[in-house]
Amino acid sequence: MQGLRTVLAVLAFASTAMAGASAPLPVPPEFTKDAAGAAVDGQVVRQAPGARRQIVAIVPDRTTGRDWGLRYLREAVDDFNRAQPDAVFCVGDLVQGYSRDHDHVLGERRAFLDIVGRLRMPFYPTPGNHDVVSGARDANDRSFADEYRALFGPLYYAVELELASFVILNTEDGDGRIQPGFSDAQLAWLDKTLGELATRKKPIILLFHRPLWDHGPTKWNERVQPMLVRHGVSYVIAGHYHALSALPPRDGIPYLLLGTCGGANDQHPLAGHLQHVSFLVIDEDGSIEPYHQVAGCTLPVDWVVKADQDAAYGLKTARDAVVLRGAIADPLGKDVEGSMEVVLRNPIDREVEFSLHLTEAPAPLAVIDRDGVGEIERVWTSRTPIDLFNPATTDLASPFILELPLDAIRLAPGETRTVSIPVRCDRQVVPQMPAPFEVVARFVDSKSRTVPIVLRQRLPIARTIEVGASLDAAADFGAEIWNWSEYDTAEPRAMIRFAQAPANATGSADSLEIRIDTHDTRLSADAKPAPGRGRLDDLLGDGVRVVLGEREEAREFLVAYDPASGAPVVQTLDPSGKKLVPTDAAVTTLLKTDRGWRLSIRLSPASRPVGATSWDALPINVGIADNDETYHTQWRWLAPRQVPARLQWRAR
Repeated sequence: MQGLRTVLAVLAFASTAMAGASAPLPVPPEFTKDAAGAAVDGQVVRQAPGARRQIVAIVPDRTTGRDWGLRYLREAVDDFNRAQPDAVFCVGDLVQGYSRDHDHVLGERRAFLDIVGRLRMPFYPTPGNHDVVSGARDANDRSFADEYRALFGPLYYAVELELASFVILNTEDGDGRIQPGFSDAQLAWLDKTLGELATRKKPIILLFHRPLWDHGPTKWNERVQPMLVRHGVSYVIAGHYHALSALPPRDGIPYLLLGTCGGANDQHPLAGHLQHVSFLVIDEDGSIEPYHQVAGCTLPVDWVVKADQDAAYGLKTARDAVVLRGAIADPLGKDVEGSMEVVLRNPIDREVEFSLHLTEAPAPLAVIDRDGVGEIERVWTSRTPIDLFNPATTDLASPFILELPLDAIRLAPGETRTVSIPVRCDRQVVPQMPAPFEVVARFVDSKSRTVPIVLRQRLPIARTIEVGASLDAAADFGAEIWNWSEYDTAEPRAMIRFAQAPANATGSADSLEIRIDTHDTRLSADAKPAPGRGRLDDLLGDGVRVVLGEREEAREFLVAYDPASGAPVVQTLDPSGKKLVPTDAAVTTLLKTDRGWRLSIRLSPASRPVGATSWDALPINVGIADNDETYHTQWRWLAPRQVPARLQWRAR
């Protein structure tokens, strides 16, 4: 093929694999490489002829790729070796990546290659954002992309099978940089390659990671779709969203989104969240029949359609589907009895049944898939609740007693209802974690199946912080996860103490001392706001935020670790709330321990908000950010953001 670098992969498996042989194959294939050892982009791998009917397998996303996810990848490899497809492709995100630690990512890559290295058929990789983007979020940092090319292959290339052609694209190529999009150079290559592949008179399937048809800057309908129509592309397949969905065709071209195979899910499989693999059966007449398989059970391509996934996603992401109003008094030192309000709203286009449940020990989800007349077609279980259960952030033995309604609440589209929840708790001698509970929203999908969406909640507590006469005498208050996320780690929560600071050369006896003890053994520097994100909500490293007061009168401090000095640095938000400036209103010390780090903060009276003449009854919140050199930063807070704690100060 003129103008293309072509490498002929000498694959004797076409005859030997069908006979049951398991000769080792290079994984990935022996791509042509440049002088630096990186695979050359744009080459075509021609696989030797095989059966007249070809079956191709596709592996979905594996992120967020914790070790438990490797089990699903190993099971998929075992399935492929039994089913013997002609080739295995993927849609990217092979590793968790997103780190500034190259050695750590290299270990993830090798773990992936060790598993797929057991395949008895060729494996053709696709790059995803987790594979090529660094934790530094530098759009010009190509080091992880170059490492991918050295270990896996080109960022974009084509593969000629006997009965079809596959084109693998790089969706992290916006403006030629490591960011979402397609560069002009890659699209020029695509246009030329599609034209040449079209002369084969075989189906052409596009595989890539991000569904860039949903990405405005890509200008899909202007730059890409006309090219696909002009060259007769047969199928477009992507991943990234971690939710299986058959999309409506565009100009007669079917579009398909895959779910995960070892990646993190947080909802029911009927919402498209399942660990699966996909297959394409390609006949010599050019027809393509996709299907999905999970734990030995095949699924039709439209098992979850976009309209039903939109309903599930609409419930999961609606900020006002469940709103908690009010808070319960802190039971520290006294019995408490009160109530809170749960406001339920149906944000989707069909009736929703809400039910409230106490959080219990996790068990597998039962998946029941019925046919059109109510007969059960498939039954299996999903491990999602077990895989995501985090004992470090969910106290199943909470002393709070919630009287949740026994009856389900049905709401029409747009309807709202408020439920009052009585709560009581006996006197506690040490601070306790607030009680978790779940709101389960169920709707009926287009195939008459009931889809449950779990919306996890935590009882808000109006904490009262009795300031100790000394840190040794003060109580430990936990920094909690108040808003649940599947990204929460299993580290035990940090403990926070508050005390009156003794008078010394650096401050008066009217100063507040805060001590934070963590279980974080990896202290990350660079605790500045991430580029283009919210003010201080997304830091690039570990940090501590202290908020004194409420609303416009509040003063906020950020404590970050400075690796140059080995000491913490304190900054405060200026009156505009947009700029961090140095401050001498706080003094800090940092101590690394065998289980984490300890930070002590002394706040002088000058740190209090304007008009606050004492510490007593002053609203306060403390947030602890844990980054661990990764893309995602986890926050835990002393109190709910909407209900700050209040200090109880007893002057000596």
